[in-house]
Amino acid sequence: MTNSAYRTTYLRAGETPDDADRDVLYCDPLTSLIAYPSFEQYLIRMLPVLAAGEMHIAIGDVDGLRDYVMERRSVDPYSFGHLAGNACMRTVGALTSEWAALELRDVDFHICGTFGGDEVIVAAAGLSHEAFAQKIRSLCHDLKVSSPRPCSFALATLESCTLEPQHARSAYRILVSAVDARLFSIKEDARLSGAHLEGTVADLGVVPLGETSGQNDIEHPAQIGGGW
Repeated sequence: MTNSAYRTTYLRAGETPDDADRDVLYCDPLTSLIAYPSFEQYLIRMLPVLAAGEMHIAIGDVDGLRDYVMERRSVDPYSFGHLAGNACMRTVGALTSEWAALELRDVDFHICGTFGGDEVIVAAAGLSHEAFAQKIRSLCHDLKVSSPRPCSFALATLESCTLEPQHARSAYRILVSAVDARLFSIKEDARLSGAHLEGTVADLGVVPLGETSGQNDIEHPAQIGGGW
């Protein structure tokens, strides 16, 4: 299996991806990552092929962004709120793209996207779960070192299966919701403790179809002393 060729273009205001043009993936203008409607549509279309092997997803969320954008004015009086947040997300997008070009260039399939807020989504196939998890820890390290705020991730692998096209959307939702639930959980735990995450990677392992619980997941702090 090889990565399907696709073209990218930026979304215009009010525009959403058109299923009629299946070779175009729309980019988020701020981060230059794939905009979420395109990301979702494309991955669902590819999932019947990808599910036969190990297909992985990681979702990351910037740590402590709200406090950062509120406090940024003390360093730069002309950087506050959305201006500071946008600058942060431009850097996160650029670093993610640079990381993917280096770390995922030899895998069969990969795509990096965003939900449109302060998140990063990475999907890949053609490497083991352990290798993917290590690469996400590398991305977590890069963001902690070089972006204004670190980013914490949850990741998982969809169990290998024969997947009919009509079931691809459900399989996608099972995997993404499981990863998102774990990310929300570690973020909420940090919030309740009065702290921010500082680059944590939570690894759910393999997610079976039809099961979204993450009770047996394993957490790995980022390699440069991450954690809470």
